[in-house]
Amino acid sequence: MRRTHLFRLLLVLALPALALAAEKATVADILKDPKKFDSKEVEVNGTVKDFKQRTSKIGNKYYTLKLKDGDKELSVYGRGTLEPTPKEGAKVQVSGLFRAENKVGDNVFKNEIDCSAKEGKKFGVKEIK
Repeated sequence: MRRTHLFRLLLVLALPALALAAEKATVADILKDPKKFDSKEVEVNGTVKDFKQRTSKIGNKYYTLKLKDGDKELSVYGRGTLEPTPKEGAKVQVSGLFRAENKVGDNVFKNEIDCSAKEGKKFGVKEIK
């Protein structure tokens, strides 16, 4: 196989992977234009506010927090438990699926990142320095 054909083949195989990569953004970027980021994978840095680990009425564990950057903040949701538990004000990187609006039963959640683990995805919350 000639090098140009090999290069084209590698490029064709790599493009879908690049298209699926999480988009790096700030809290302000997302809040400025939530529709632009709706249903997209995002990676956002900020500080932790109001972290809570909970159990639903049917026994499912989940956690929530606010991801704060200056005076702007996004909601973050994740299934399961988060270990280690982030402290108030800790700097973190959140990766997950952003939803401008997410309806769950009778509840409507706005501007939320779902960082629940998904097969083949490295979603989550990790502390950064």
